[in-house]
Amino acid sequence: MRIFSPVLLILLSVFFFTGCATQKPMYNWGDYSSSLYKLKKDPCDENLMKYKQVLLKIMEDSKKKGLRVPPGVYCEYGYISMKEGKTDEALAYFDLEEKTYPESVVFMQRLKSQFNKVEEQP
Repeated sequence: MRIFSPVLLILLSVFFFTGCATQKPMYNWGDYSSSLYKLKKDPCDENLMKYKQVLLKIMEDSKKKGLRVPPGVYCEYGYISMKEGKTDEALAYFDLEEKTYPESVVFMQRLKSQFNKVEEQP
């Protein structure tokens, strides 16, 4: 008695190899990890500028490739802009983070409220 017929063996092989197919990536992280590591290891202005450029490149490349910008990238860029005193730019990126990731609305609203409290103080 045969346990596996040739047809069943072929179907199992097709199913197995189809399940191993690679999927299109959801996000483009670019050089995010290494640039963040360098910034944390040596928090100088040069590394901050490089990190900021990496975030911009991630946003641009994601748009070119038709991918979503990774979670938190808009927020991080907005936070850097906020620290540089670019209020309008920071708020625009916070809004982009909210629109892209609706689950971040509570956090982003809290961040904006803290930002507004700091601005209101003399």
